[in-house]
Amino acid sequence: MRNFFAELKRRKVYRVAIAYAVVAWLLIQIATQVFPFFEIPNWGVRLAIISVVLGFPLALILSWAFDITPQGIQRTLDVAPELRPAETVPEKSIAVLPFENLSDDQQNTYFADGIQDDILSNLAKVADLKVTSRTSVRQYRGGTRNLREIGAALGVAHILEGTVRRIGNRVRVNTQLISARSDAHVWGDSFDREITDLFALQSELAEKIASALRANLSAREKASLQVHPTADLDAYDLYLRARDLFRWSGAGDPWENGEKALKLLEQALARDPRFALAHALASRFHAELYWFGYERHRDRLAKAKAEADTALRIYPDLGDAHLALAYYHYYGSLEYDLARQEIALARRATPNDAEVWDAAAAVDRRQGRWENAVANFEKARQLDPRNASVIWNLSETYSCLRRYPEAQRGFAEGLLVNPHAHLFSIATAAIDLRKDGDTTALRAALDKIPRNFDPGGAVTTVALRVSLMNRDYTEAERLLQNSSCSEFNDGGIGGTAASLDGYTFPKAWYEGLVARGQEDVQQMQRAFETARRVVEADRRQCSEDAKTNSMLGLIDAALGRREQAIRQGRRAVELLPISKDAYDGPVLATNLAVIYAQVGDRDLALQQLAELIALPNGPTPGTLRVEPEWDPLRADPRFEKLLTAER
Repeated sequence: MRNFFAELKRRKVYRVAIAYAVVAWLLIQIATQVFPFFEIPNWGVRLAIISVVLGFPLALILSWAFDITPQGIQRTLDVAPELRPAETVPEKSIAVLPFENLSDDQQNTYFADGIQDDILSNLAKVADLKVTSRTSVRQYRGGTRNLREIGAALGVAHILEGTVRRIGNRVRVNTQLISARSDAHVWGDSFDREITDLFALQSELAEKIASALRANLSAREKASLQVHPTADLDAYDLYLRARDLFRWSGAGDPWENGEKALKLLEQALARDPRFALAHALASRFHAELYWFGYERHRDRLAKAKAEADTALRIYPDLGDAHLALAYYHYYGSLEYDLARQEIALARRATPNDAEVWDAAAAVDRRQGRWENAVANFEKARQLDPRNASVIWNLSETYSCLRRYPEAQRGFAEGLLVNPHAHLFSIATAAIDLRKDGDTTALRAALDKIPRNFDPGGAVTTVALRVSLMNRDYTEAERLLQNSSCSEFNDGGIGGTAASLDGYTFPKAWYEGLVARGQEDVQQMQRAFETARRVVEADRRQCSEDAKTNSMLGLIDAALGRREQAIRQGRRAVELLPISKDAYDGPVLATNLAVIYAQVGDRDLALQQLAELIALPNGPTPGTLRVEPEWDPLRADPRFEKLLTAER
């Protein structure tokens, strides 16, 4: 009931009701007092009063369904909520905006960023503060700033601004701490130091800011503020450039960013081999390149582990290094308990790092702790309200839980944060597919995507799946011919059957599906055989990868190799059962049901689906309605019953 009243407030129903009552009273007064003066009959007065009364419930219904926005009248579900969740803003909260570079040499922009970033990183270590993460403050670089609006958007009570001027070997830093509620000046200072004293200056600044906010500093936190990342400013500059490439924006960050960043980090570490932050970031890049299917080789994981271990040998309490090791355990061996231990250490070191809370939520989701996952993703969003990756993860989780209105609002919020993040618009439209089996919104969304936007073939993947659902094989063939990709990344958006989130499908796989739909048996056979050779080569690199084994099972099923297909599909589920991974486990189990259906084991397929239909991130009645993989089951009454399961 509390949520219902909160929803009434969010949809402005109360406001409309009050406004309508006031206007209605005025109209009735005018009708009763003025109509007789113009000799309008009494039935006219009665008609006016009845119209006003009957219009009241209609106004409430419209206010529930629609909202007036700067872009016009929109459905309320399509309107993104305010970026800051409804919460009390803590007094000890701060956003450190990008510092303005006043140096004549504009190449010093990264130098100014480095000062701001180091202050922010130091403040993030203070548990008694709430500190907005770097991603959300990046947009406020330069231009006129309305600090009250920024404070409201970021959910903080204070804003730190600063300027940096570098002349030769000296640097001048001016800072001021402002109340975001009143624009009042809280604290400020100027510093003129030698470049060699820069990191000491940044530690001093962080401590003074914490003092101005009356934050309690533990002995450990005071000591951590005195630890500097490196004494080599050029190495730090290279690190900042590399880290700037490490962010998921929803706009499809290319694989090449990882390689570019690793080269920058190599240069930084050549200048300072004991630069622990650079080692930790290198570990994250190696792990990401492995996990997202770009390079599924064990040597990538070995490098990720080595870099994280090196960072921890240099600086055992470095939060970034513990987080890097957590992701190694997460991505490399799916050891979620070990990952959780490292995340706890990272949280202790940097309690205000949104990435730490985001990682905790991701592990919660894998372990089936869905409500904890939502709470931790929400915490990450509070610390970094304009981080597209955090917004995506939270919205995706709502979608897995079939909390579709919340998922839609979240994806819409991501698009508001970054209008070029087209994957958010696709994900929003895909909810109609999951909920009702309707591809209309998805087709419309895909039509609006710029032609040059197809990161890793992810957009083409969704378009291909939609074409196959619609049995439009001519369109699917056209999509394949127009794409220059040799493999297509699956973002887990376009359905559940034969889907493997984070996996890259060989082009030949889709060529085989199209040929099968066109009943071209010879072309189908050739394409699936080609796809199998590609996937088999991948499995030789990583034989225990569940998704690769699942893919082999799907191909063998398409080739009519019943025993091999079932063996591969079951092996994938053994490697990653739902009990071990509540997020990917249902997807792999769904693909095993696909294999059963494709090879004619209808009873096993239906039994599998009956167990999965109610699970988070499992198949939905909507996806079952349209996915072609289930065609062998459609005449069975048991399958029809699944289509009427509660949505």
